Amino acid sequence: MAAKLDRVINSLQRSLNRERDNAFRRGMYYPTRWDPSFREYMTLADVYRYPGQHYDHHRRQLTLTKLN
Repeated sequence: MAAKLDRVINSLQRSLNRERDNAFRRGMYYPTRWDPSFREYMTLADVYRYPGQHYDHHRRQLTLTKLN
């Protein structure tokens, strides 16, 4: 899992570095039923934040001790 996570993060970072600043304000509508973290309208910045939020959610689910 760790190797897969590293590959995904590296891919996201490469993609993120190619974006122009104004691109992060663009957005579109998403079906909120897809995921509890989705909002009806999400910007590109929101979409780039999503994988980290999703990972943190599952990490909390799988952690036996309290995380900060």
